[in-house]
Amino acid sequence: MWNPAMAFSAKEVVFVFVVTDNDIIGVGEIWSFYGSTRAVVDIINHDFAPLVRGEDPHFIERIRERIGGLAPIGTMEGVMMNALSGIDLALWDLRAKILNVPLYQLLGGYSDRVYTYASGGLYGRDKSIDDLASEVRGYCESGFSGVKIKVGGLPQRDDLERIAVTREAAGPDCRVMIDALHAYNVPEALSLAKKAQEHNIYWFESPVALTDTKGHSIVNKRSGIPVCANESLQGCRAFKNLIDQRAAEFVHLDLCVCGGITEGLKIAAVAEAHDLRISLHAANTVCLFSTSIHFAASVPNCDSVENHQVHRLLSDYAPIATMELQDGPYVSPLDMPGHGMEFLTPDFVDSLNKEIAEGLYESKK
Repeated sequence: MWNPAMAFSAKEVVFVFVVTDNDIIGVGEIWSFYGSTRAVVDIINHDFAPLVRGEDPHFIERIRERIGGLAPIGTMEGVMMNALSGIDLALWDLRAKILNVPLYQLLGGYSDRVYTYASGGLYGRDKSIDDLASEVRGYCESGFSGVKIKVGGLPQRDDLERIAVTREAAGPDCRVMIDALHAYNVPEALSLAKKAQEHNIYWFESPVALTDTKGHSIVNKRSGIPVCANESLQGCRAFKNLIDQRAAEFVHLDLCVCGGITEGLKIAAVAEAHDLRISLHAANTVCLFSTSIHFAASVPNCDSVENHQVHRLLSDYAPIATMELQDGPYVSPLDMPGHGMEFLTPDFVDSLNKEIAEGLYESKK
């Protein structure tokens, strides 16, 4: 399979464990899909761990300030923010477990269910247009009322056919979203959008280069399709710049990239102040998905959480209710302390790595 950015057959994930002196474990994870995980692991173990060790886990902002103070004088700010995201997620999970409450309640609690959409529509070597139609129909039949597919990986004519087939398979009332993963320049994005408008596209995700905020703004204002951006941005200031330029109608963040829950809450607040809704990217493991559901249930301006139908690693180990659809496309946060991924421990990861190394592991997803 592939998307407009790359082909892939495997995925590496970094888990972060923060353990108290009475053996309560907080778990976070890091999305490092576009580079080696080794740099992130080394930064956490050698640079950040000494700054976290011995701290009170309830003082997350103080811990973040100690860690974040290294970034302006270093040369690896992006990787450091990636690592900080994982630590932040682990600390919030730990706090909720110490207080014996579900994470979304600790975060404030707004709703007990979250809208999710089916994310798929990837490219495949032997995948036909009929296969795509069957895939989309399957999502809708299972309860989803929103479907996202990739564009930008084939010539425009072929992608327009994919969009048309998706709309036909999904029906007139389903949300259809397209994700280009920054594949286009501005004229190309506008050209595709103009021709795709007739299919009532809910959003056009990441149409141009990540760093081209002005380009995103142009597409958002001129294309006739609202822009959703940008899952790879890090830090509230970067999102504020996106919002200030009205470069998106849907502010798209990933909790294990943007800076964690602490930063995510700030981003959501800035978006709310500009009457914008957020959506959460969740294309890693079931741990990130569950954390994202808890986060989404705690803020008033969340549109949706991505329910990825390919990248849902370790979902076979989680409680069934973690990804279970209710009343159509909705998912409820687990009524368990923290984010509810109790199976995730250092011993579990060690055992899993051993199985993978010996060729014994076969995930359902």
